[in-house]
Amino acid sequence: MNKYIKSLVAFALGACVLSCQKKDNTPVDLSKVTVAFISPTQGQTYHQGDTININTNVAYIGEIAGIGLQIIDSATDSTLFEADQDTHTDHFNFSSSWVDDYPTATTLQVKILVFVSNNTAVPAERSVYIKTQP
Repeated sequence: MNKYIKSLVAFALGACVLSCQKKDNTPVDLSKVTVAFISPTQGQTYHQGDTININTNVAYIGEIAGIGLQIIDSATDSTLFEADQDTHTDHFNFSSSWVDDYPTATTLQVKILVFVSNNTAVPAERSVYIKTQP
């Protein structure tokens, strides 16, 4: 009887471990990544010292491994701010903020990079462009 109980416990533990290890076999299709920018909005103008709140809803048909954010000066292609978040889900509400300390009037690209499982080397990219003034 004791051997029977040990076998049952071992089977239950094995089944539990195997059921928790999910493998996403969804074929990669980066065109199916959706990024809804809540803020900022396309063409919005900020001034030096303003806080830019970045809020997006990100979704994909498979697993999203992580999300990245870059704020880039479009004129010089220099990155002014970066942030990232590990997610491991099929949808995520991403939020971050940056204080606009840029002293030059220019257009900034707010870029969201979505890394999906099975293809973490090449992210899907979605952007809005905003303006900054001194």
